[in-house]
Amino acid sequence: MDFDALRREYAEIIVKTAINLQEGEPLLIRAEVVQREFSKVLAEVAYSMGASFVSLQYTDPKLIRLRIDKTLDENNLKFMPSHLENMYDCYLKDGWSSISLRGPESPDIMEGSDPVRLGKHSRANSIVMRKFLKGISSNRIAWNVCLYPTEAWASKVLGSGENWEKRIWEVLVPILRLDRDDPAGAWLEHDTELKRRCGHMNRARYDRIHFTGPDTDLYIGMAPDRVFAGGRCVNQKGIEFFPNIPTEEIFSTPDHTRTEGFVKTTRPVEVLGTQVTGAWFRFSAGQVVEFGADTNREMLEQYLNFDEGARALGEVALVDVNSPIFRSGKIFYNILFDENAACHIALGNGYADCIENGTRMSDDELKETRCNSSLVHTDFMIGSEEISAFGIKQDGSEEKIIEHGLFVI
Repeated sequence: MDFDALRREYAEIIVKTAINLQEGEPLLIRAEVVQREFSKVLAEVAYSMGASFVSLQYTDPKLIRLRIDKTLDENNLKFMPSHLENMYDCYLKDGWSSISLRGPESPDIMEGSDPVRLGKHSRANSIVMRKFLKGISSNRIAWNVCLYPTEAWASKVLGSGENWEKRIWEVLVPILRLDRDDPAGAWLEHDTELKRRCGHMNRARYDRIHFTGPDTDLYIGMAPDRVFAGGRCVNQKGIEFFPNIPTEEIFSTPDHTRTEGFVKTTRPVEVLGTQVTGAWFRFSAGQVVEFGADTNREMLEQYLNFDEGARALGEVALVDVNSPIFRSGKIFYNILFDENAACHIALGNGYADCIENGTRMSDDELKETRCNSSLVHTDFMIGSEEISAFGIKQDGSEEKIIEHGLFVI
């Protein structure tokens, strides 16, 4: 396996197809220090396409953990430099494209940290990033979240570090459609199918979506102005781009006041940097009123108490078991991959672009549409081969959307 050629081909998919970088545009790449080499490959492709500037912004989670553990006064964790918010505001105003490159050096770096301290740090960071992330979620700029494998992450996914690079790429290549004669064309073809599924949902205008199966009986209220999206989006310049590579979901923003019932997650999920397994939720009038988890329940509680919107839904997403991520049989311990393996719900902020004219609405106008508002947004996977989903119309009649994990629309 030629890893150099693979890296280059993958980088071209991200920059040319996913971000669809235009000549003269600046590009922001956010990554951990461990991703330095692949970030350089992305930058090389970007410059070959005419990028005006590539800014590599590195983070080191080990230093973040050090601050959380060693800061003498935990209230100091609420401090974030004021220039950061201004910097991210400039990225939006100046029309940068953005790549968020995932793939941790230390996947479990936050395990065992103090939940209160971690919560204070996460809240401060969310406040700094809020305007930028709102701009991204409303597609002001082209943006993409992708992943490049690290030894520690691959070893966790594979169960051992033996021959890790070859083995992880054998898993990733079909998921990323790099095994196709024309990977870029394959992603565009896939986008067409996702748009077809969205078209069905948007014509049906279901009043509620009902998930049912073992440990699941969940009703999610929608609204007449809701729109399902998936695959490529369009930024304010009219440029099409993929927000995620890979992507298998179609999704929308619920009416956050109308969720009722019980649901148990089907995959682990990262919450405030720690892995939560076996999470379950009971909803009433849109709010989580009871919850539990097999591991890291304390972190889940910190999350649910993050702000007023953290206990209500901001997203419902449909994914079937034909997803190559699901078919791989792997748990990826990374939300980008695991959310695209199964139907999921998100507790936290809703998407303005899933509401008719939502990207042109003020915060108060979005609130009137019952779009949830929060500093956080975390996906919880609820789909499997045993879960079905039905669309319920205004007259109470039901139509199958997913039956035992498979789309029937």
